[in-house]
Order: sequence, then C-alpha cells, then structure tokens
Amino acid sequence: MTQSFASNVFDLEKMKQTLPPQIFKKFMRTVDQKKSLDSEVADFLARAIKQWAKQMGVSHFTHWFMPLTGLTAGKQNTFLEWEGNRRIISRFSGRDLIKGEPDASSFPHGGMRSTFEARGYTAWDPCSPVFVVKNRKNCVLFIPSVFYGYNGCVLDKKTPLLRSLRLINDISLKILAKFNQRAGWVKNMIGAEQEFFLVHEKDFQKRPDLKTVGRLIFGARPPRGQQMGDHYMGAIPEAVLHFLEDVEQEAFNLGIPVKTRHNEVAPNQFEIAPLYEEANIAADHNQLLMDLLIRIARNHGMVCLLHEKPFAFFNGSGKHINWSLMDSQGRNLFTPGDNKNSRLVFLSFLAGFIYGLNRYHDLLQAVLASPGNELRLGGHEAPPAIISVFLGDELQGVIDDPRAFISGKFRKSKMVRFEEFVPPILHDLSDRNRTSPVAFTGNKFEFRMPGSSASLAFPISVINLLVAAGLTEVYKIIEKTQDEKMLIHKLQHIISENSGIIYAGDNYNANWHKEARRRGLFIPLSVPETVDRLREEKNIKLFETFAILSPEEIKARTDIKIEIYVKTVEMELRVARNLLRAYIIPAALKNQAMLLEAIRQFPREILAKKPAMLKNQLAFIAKFTEKINRAMEMVSLLDEDNDKLKEGDDRTRAQFCTKFIRPHLAEAAALVEKIEERVDSDFWKLPRMTDILFR
Repeated sequence: MTQSFASNVFDLEKMKQTLPPQIFKKFMRTVDQKKSLDSEVADFLARAIKQWAKQMGVSHFTHWFMPLTGLTAGKQNTFLEWEGNRRIISRFSGRDLIKGEPDASSFPHGGMRSTFEARGYTAWDPCSPVFVVKNRKNCVLFIPSVFYGYNGCVLDKKTPLLRSLRLINDISLKILAKFNQRAGWVKNMIGAEQEFFLVHEKDFQKRPDLKTVGRLIFGARPPRGQQMGDHYMGAIPEAVLHFLEDVEQEAFNLGIPVKTRHNEVAPNQFEIAPLYEEANIAADHNQLLMDLLIRIARNHGMVCLLHEKPFAFFNGSGKHINWSLMDSQGRNLFTPGDNKNSRLVFLSFLAGFIYGLNRYHDLLQAVLASPGNELRLGGHEAPPAIISVFLGDELQGVIDDPRAFISGKFRKSKMVRFEEFVPPILHDLSDRNRTSPVAFTGNKFEFRMPGSSASLAFPISVINLLVAAGLTEVYKIIEKTQDEKMLIHKLQHIISENSGIIYAGDNYNANWHKEARRRGLFIPLSVPETVDRLREEKNIKLFETFAILSPEEIKARTDIKIEIYVKTVEMELRVARNLLRAYIIPAALKNQAMLLEAIRQFPREILAKKPAMLKNQLAFIAKFTEKINRAMEMVSLLDEDNDKLKEGDDRTRAQFCTKFIRPHLAEAAALVEKIEERVDSDFWKLPRMTDILFR
C-alpha cells in the first residue's frame, strides 16, 4: 500500500530527486509563500515532468480545472509539435506547463462576457502536484489549474479557494505573532467525508429518472427501510468491497490518502473518506475521488449515485467538511494549548470563528443551496437548512468563563475507563450533535450541510472568508489592547454579541425554527431565495473587501446557480411527464383491465343469488380508477407547468419551480406510490425501489 502511494503523482519527493537543489528551493518558496512561478523554474520543472511522464507511458497532457458547472474539465493535447521543415518532435515547455488555452464559450459565465467571446485561459496551481491518469491504451498527464476569461474574470471554483487560503494565512499569522507564537505559515486543513449510493447498472438503465436526473422521481416506499439500523457500519457486501478495493488502489496511486470506508445508514449507501489534507489539494482529491467512484463502479456492473436525495424515504448523501487550521509548527489552532499564550490563541480563533459564522451564515447557506440539497436538508439525519454551531459542554464552559480557561482551569481531554476489562480511552472535548449543521468535534469544526455532489472548492472558500472576517475583527482588538484582562473581556464580548449562532439542542425540534427566527437567523424557504443572499450588499462587500471575487463575479455565480436550479427542475418535470405517460398510466390501465375482466368472468349464477358479492371488488376498482383519473389530471397539470416555465426570466422561472413544479411533482409522487402498490408486477416495467436497494 505505502509502496504504491502517489506512484502516479509527480510529488515533492520526485521533484527533489530530479531538480537542481537551487531550483527546488525556489519552487518551495513559490509554494509556501503562494507567489508566482518563476519562468526558469517552470522550464526545469517541465523537462523533469516530461521525462517522468514518458516513463509512465503518457501520450497526452491536460490543464484540469473546475468550471462553474461544479464538475471538472480539460482539453487533452499530445506533446507533438512541428519544428523546422515539417519535422515532428515531442516537446513540453515551461509555458505548456504553466498556461493552457481551452475554449471558454460553452462554460457557464453568468453574463461576465459575450457569447461570441470564446477565449479562456488556464494556469497551473503549483501548490497542487501534477498527476497521471491511466486509460486503457495510454496515460494522460493532468495539471491542476485555475480558469479565467480573456477579460480577467474568474470562471472557476478554485481561484477563490486559493485566494482565501492566502487570506486565512495572513490574518492568522498576525494573530499568532501578537501572542509570540512563531510560525512560517498557517494552512487550512480539510477532511472530506464522501457519501454515495450504489445500484446495479441493469436497474439504472431501466429507470429514466435515475438516468436523467440521478434520483427516483417516483417510487413506492419499500416494506423494509433503514428503520432497523442494520446496514450502518455492518459487513460490507462482497461485491461492494471488491469495488472499494479497486477505488482505493487507484486513489493511492493518485496520492489520495483514503482512510475510511463503511456502510452508511441507508441500504446500498456507503462512505469513503481520506486523511486531512491542505484545502486546495483536498478539493482536487475529492473531485478525483468522485470521478473514480463513478468510473470504477461501471467496471463492476454498478452505478454510483452522487445525488443528494436519490431515494425519497431514505437518508440523503452529504459531503461533510471537517475544517481546521494548522501552523508550520504542527499546532492545530483549534486545540486548547498547555500555556496561557496558546489558550489566548485558541480563544481568539474561536471568537473569530463565531463572529464570522454569525454575521455571514446566510452566505454559506447560499453557497450550499442546490436542487439536490433542497430535497435532502432537514430530514433523515441531514441537518436543517438553518445554520447554527454546536460547541459542546466543555467549550461552552470556555466561553462562559474565559478567564478560568486562560488561567488553566479547563477540563481537557482525559483518559476514561468505562469498564474494568476495557483499556482506558481518550475522552473527547465534546459529544457529537448529529442534528447540527456545524459542530465542534474536539479540534475541528464539522460542516454537515454540503451535498454529496458539491465541489469542495467554493464552500471552503466561503468558510475561510467568513472566518478571516471574524479574525480580522479579533485582530483589531488584540492590536489595541495590552491588558490581558481587558483582552479576555473583549473577546468574551465578541462571542456574546454573536452567540445567537450557538445552539446546543436538537435542531430537528419544531421549536428551534421559532427560536432561530427570534434570534434573527436566516431561515431558507427556497433555493432561489437562499441563493440570492449571495447578492446581499454586506456579502458582496465582504468578497470585495478581501479581494476574493468582484461584485460582477458574485452576481454571475448567483445567476448560474439560479440557472442550474431551473434547468434541473425542468428536467425533473420532463422525466416525470414521460414516466406518467409511457410507464405508469399504461401499467395502471392494464391492471384495471385485468380487474375488470375478472369481474366480467365472475359466475353470473352466484352473483344472482348474492348481488353484494362483488361490492368490495367494485369499490377497490373504483378507488383505483379514481387514482388513474387523477394521474391523468396530473399529466395535464404538469403539461401546463411545462408551458408556463417557458415564460419570464430565470428568477421568475426559479420561483415558479419552487412554488408550483416541485410541489406538483411531490403530489404526483405520492399518487404514483399508491398506484404502484396496486399494480401487478407483470405490468410494472420500472424496477421498484425494493428491487434497486435490496437486490
């Protein structure tokens, strides 16, 4: 396992072995200080990378980037070039490494350029190593990159992340310096838990809704669900284990440090998670991991579903982001230290975190809002869309009495013995609140809201941005306050002023909704409304003040998210109409005809003696017929929705999707469930939820 780890990655160790020492030192300064790559260094790197790549069997290279689709993209080129008198040579220069020029015409841009302006540029992120992906016949060199337009507008999700990393580094170092904590850098460390479903490809191919939108639009509730809790962390099915072994092997080759695999709560739901990594590399690796899951599942006769809510009656899938900060001395800045200065650092960073999350929680909600997450959040163990932070008893004690904490009167993690025959174990600083969207879990914060299909890059950018805003306010106080007691008092005041975001209770409780409203927290009611919080004046000003994105770039991202929402719901509407017309109503009519034929063939002599003999059968058919009629009415209603959806701009259409189409689809789903339960299996051509999840 360790021998093959990162074998397909041109990592720092391989660089050090192949580059001249001075060139390697210059490159490391580029990485650590987040500066531009020197052209001389780039040329040396390109030669070394090409030599290594040729040994790996590489025939093509591509600048691999994250456009605003939320997926990845890249144009693959060979190393071939003309030289002199039509002579073909193989070349890969520093310019080829640093810069690419993919066509930007068909990527989402939110109005930041005209349709006819197609030129776009990619630039290598030197903090993310290049890697090789092996195909059936050849290999491709992938160069992780940022993407921007001819006019300089940011067209990707990674550029804001890189800017936010520089921002969080700079403000963190300032705070550390004030407390005499020496550090060369502060890095944002991320651990991403990836949940997903697996289904058999044969079932997938027979379900137009799964193929089109990644979820079952219609499906009856199975007799057995997840209520027994028998799937969670149980024995991994053999076929799935073989699949996961292949995923892990390729992940290891690509330098993805996969640590965990297990069954999740819902049947056929699983989770895979790597060790903590620097945020930009974690974002790259998560995108790669999703690609691996999808591709390798097909090799095993399965399909990986990354939709947030593929099955209505079961847990949805999230991508929990475990977020923390680490300095160059190896210190986790969210771990209470052993001396006064380190505890002051901890209290300062905690105050900054709470300040930022409270003031800008609606911004995070806007970034995480999506068509899939709208269906997932608030049910079946997913946190609600209302953001709050859970600290736990010990941390609550810290903010209630920070002076006692700073003086050392703080209950740290300690060894606890539960039974005489069980060795003592380390007791964490807090329990886990599974209903909380953001929870402190000992030395990090776990963000449980992100959806399973989401790109990590932009959510992490926003988390870093709002925390940096909070830390900036904290630094202003630290800079002006010399007296320790006054400093502690002011930090406590910051936390107290922003304590509305702190909640230790059950977030599923109906009273929490009322309490959150009383506290002034933003309560999302729809995706369009939530996404538009990106364009709130305070949020635009935040992006602009810290030079993460311009107002134009924020507006574009808002428009793109609205556009994606409309197009997704529109596809759901179209597939629902097709299912009703081509599958559900025909099956119901055949079943109805069978029932009526059974009535027609009933012996008349028996019926003459007992006229009420068929009373219940006729009532059953009548009720079934009512449902068929309502299904036909639903087709007409959905047809009307489809026509009305063509009217107005994207925001008008998005509101129509929220207020009418999704409620109508939910009504149709409830109706189809009743029909499916009554239709003979010989007539029902769609694989049922029981078949898909319990095969």
